[in-house]
Amino acid sequence: MLAVDRHGSMSAAARALGVPQQTVSTRVSQAERILGVPVFRRSPYGTVATEQGRALLDASSHFLNSASTFARVVLEQRGALGSHRFPVAVSNTVAEMYFPAWAATFHRLHPESQIAMIQGNSSQVRTMVSSGEVQLGIVEGGATLHGLEEVPLGTDELILVVPTEHPWAGRDVTADELRGEPLVVREPGSGSREVITTVLGDLAEPAGEFGSLSAQRSAIAQLGSPGIIAADAVADHIELGRLVQVNTPGLSFERPLTAVRLRRAGDNADADALIAIARDNPPV
Repeated sequence: MLAVDRHGSMSAAARALGVPQQTVSTRVSQAERILGVPVFRRSPYGTVATEQGRALLDASSHFLNSASTFARVVLEQRGALGSHRFPVAVSNTVAEMYFPAWAATFHRLHPESQIAMIQGNSSQVRTMVSSGEVQLGIVEGGATLHGLEEVPLGTDELILVVPTEHPWAGRDVTADELRGEPLVVREPGSGSREVITTVLGDLAEPAGEFGSLSAQRSAIAQLGSPGIIAADAVADHIELGRLVQVNTPGLSFERPLTAVRLRRAGDNADADALIAIARDNPPV
């Protein structure tokens, strides 16, 4: 359901997941029956969360984090059983947009290694690596910590978008206008937020702060306010005419995606393999 919400339609979610559209439709219908809640409204123009569905989808990030923690504990308690655990800390945007495909490729090539993903914002991921909780982290943007090595994986672009009826739709917007307008942004400590403040400096009081891309994207439409968000997260919404990209001449919100490791850390074949996969399959 998160893929449908993220991409705005059953067909787009199916393409992103690499499964038939009917599979996605069936799974969503089954989930709605189990939950007893109509999560989506279907139409020829796409699939949009209902009010009840939005509440469930926004709450799902907490559930998924708990599920990831539970899976990690299960692996610890049952032992290796012929395989070994490979914990990776991943920032929120990377977890939503890019990591699933990288992890699937890694699992296919290295079935003996069981990835345990731990999710947080970029600042939290760097702290986990610095403390030795994990040997590898993947983040977008943000400032590095002393003692960490950062390996470039590619770049990720943030863009300014507004609802179609917003006064900014169809014209250029300046840095001064952005600084003075309440924006829909990610939470403090996220790589996205740090990129925006690095480019613009002090901002007006936000129209809203959100801990996930799906929640931020939904809020831009619901609040009718501008937002600066990962381009890949809103590509389908722009194509469907729900949101409009606004030009910001002279401003670039591009940010690096990096793998983070302790300097002088010992060899780690799993980390090297996952980094190679990510570099071979950068954001497009």
